[in-house]
Amino acid sequence: MRKRDEKKYTQIIDSVTELILEVGLSGVTIAKIATKANLYPSTIYIYFAGKEDLLRQVFRYQRHNLQQYLGEKIGLVSTPAQQVQIYMRALYQFAQDQPRQLATLQQFLDSPLLDRLAIPPVEQNLIFPELQTVIEQGQTANIFRPIPATLVILLINSDVLQYAHAVRKQLVDPVVQPLEQLLELTATWLNKTK
Repeated sequence: MRKRDEKKYTQIIDSVTELILEVGLSGVTIAKIATKANLYPSTIYIYFAGKEDLLRQVFRYQRHNLQQYLGEKIGLVSTPAQQVQIYMRALYQFAQDQPRQLATLQQFLDSPLLDRLAIPPVEQNLIFPELQTVIEQGQTANIFRPIPATLVILLINSDVLQYAHAVRKQLVDPVVQPLEQLLELTATWLNKTK
């Protein structure tokens, strides 16, 4: 029996990510993955039980990377208001630095295939427990309005990702309309007025 090599595992994950962006989720096959990764199809089966297992692990791998990155950044500051702002900055930066990873995640999130991959519903989104806890703590401390935390996160993610996309496509000039404006707008609707 052949031994697993972490470099090959990552090579396969990266190849699938590229392939998803080229041909879409439905166009991914083991043969195409093997060609893209420059491996024999049998090698892929050392690491994955089949196409669905492979796609499930790609989704979880990409989601985990984003969650870990955002979680680390949230931990750099202490108050809920600061944590929401750092989360927004980090999500924007991730979108700028890793647009392919984010686009891959978006393809999964927009696909009915996610249900077939046996991904629990709680993982089928970009609502991360760290930010949900921050929002709930801010509401308990009477800093944030009592809006459902999942709705707050959806609004924040949507706003930041739309802004990042507009900047990347040069529809918005980040010098003229900086991220700071989006942060201020979010603080306006999220923070309780005194």
